[in-house]
Amino acid sequence: MAGKLNILIVNWTWFPSGGDWTYIENLCKFYESLGHTVIPFSMTNDKNFPNPFSDYFISNIDYRALNKNKTLISGVKAVKNSIYSTEARSNLRLLLDKYHIDIVHLNNIHHYLTPASIIPEIKKRKIPIIWTLHDYVILCPNTTFISHEKVCEKCKGGKFYQCVLNKCKKDSVQASFVATLESYANSLANPYKYVDYFICPSIFIKKKFEAFGFDRKKLRQVYNLFDIHSVSGQYEAPPETGSKPYIVYVGNILKVKGIFTLVKAMTGLNLDLQVIGSGEHFNELEELVGNGQMDNVKLLGKMPKEEVFRYIQSALFVVVPSEWYENLPYSLVEALLLSKPVLGADIGGIPELVIDEVTGKLFEPANVSDLRLKIEWMMSDKERLARMGKDARQHALNLVNYDAFARELSPLFESLQLAL
Repeated sequence: MAGKLNILIVNWTWFPSGGDWTYIENLCKFYESLGHTVIPFSMTNDKNFPNPFSDYFISNIDYRALNKNKTLISGVKAVKNSIYSTEARSNLRLLLDKYHIDIVHLNNIHHYLTPASIIPEIKKRKIPIIWTLHDYVILCPNTTFISHEKVCEKCKGGKFYQCVLNKCKKDSVQASFVATLESYANSLANPYKYVDYFICPSIFIKKKFEAFGFDRKKLRQVYNLFDIHSVSGQYEAPPETGSKPYIVYVGNILKVKGIFTLVKAMTGLNLDLQVIGSGEHFNELEELVGNGQMDNVKLLGKMPKEEVFRYIQSALFVVVPSEWYENLPYSLVEALLLSKPVLGADIGGIPELVIDEVTGKLFEPANVSDLRLKIEWMMSDKERLARMGKDARQHALNLVNYDAFARELSPLFESLQLAL
């Protein structure tokens, strides 16, 4: 069917909330650049960007507040809302009654908009559904395949009870039970069967879903898209100011992100590390840096993206030391587009962007000594750094531009009798 489309984009937030929002923002720009109309469906929040469809958004759910108010009623409410939202189904029904939707593009919807409540409502109207997989919540009750800071796949084969036995969620039986209950409920209701295609931003996540029994015909690998013109990528050598050269970490301050391993690896190096970001383990990291009297580690906190880019452009290289199955982190994509080589952990989708000794260097995750050796290798040849930086930008340009995204998405739309 030719013509301009009304595309419903569903995501739990409609404001910058991390890498998922970078994707949503670019997805909206991409569809609108083709003349299509984007209609959002999300959750109310004071931070949301204004849009004419916010009356259909569901009420804000603050699970942190519910967890602090640990009463039986709040507990029941948290469990119910995370599994099935009658409000989401009702509001979506009103929206679909008023507006013609040609296709729905799902993103992060678990816990808030809930798959079992909205997907059947969409499908009973025979509207095609595609879903970008940003994480592993469908496969893992704890979302990340991490249990007590280690990679864990004990739930494979639908053994979600392992989450409770191992207290994977916040080291809490109660939190793990809620996550397990949600996984079992979604598995039994199986709203996933109504999805026409799952878009996998990395080869790694596609193979992981295949290994867990998902239909290969529905899993399509399509790299994330990015407005490549929004980032100036001319390689810039670090300025010769006489000050100590530095490297950069950008991201959440969480142990699974490998930042603690990176800080430990900095001991004794004649090099500064600029840490940009905030998160749950920031105070603990601050304590580690202080107790170790590590004057070559600077904790800068969160900052605007433009300032982050300035730090990256003056750095020797960027480090992505994750210890969990990263999908395709935008912080890595942005570093490559800025012509900076990346020292990355050999895990998840990272090796699809960090080509060893071409766009950067890989190291063994959680291995302090190997990371330190690879930092020294990266520092040892400035001409090589410049060459890898230029190759890094070209590699990212080839993967994440809008045209490449359109080439991969078009056949999916055509099979659904729609013209992208």
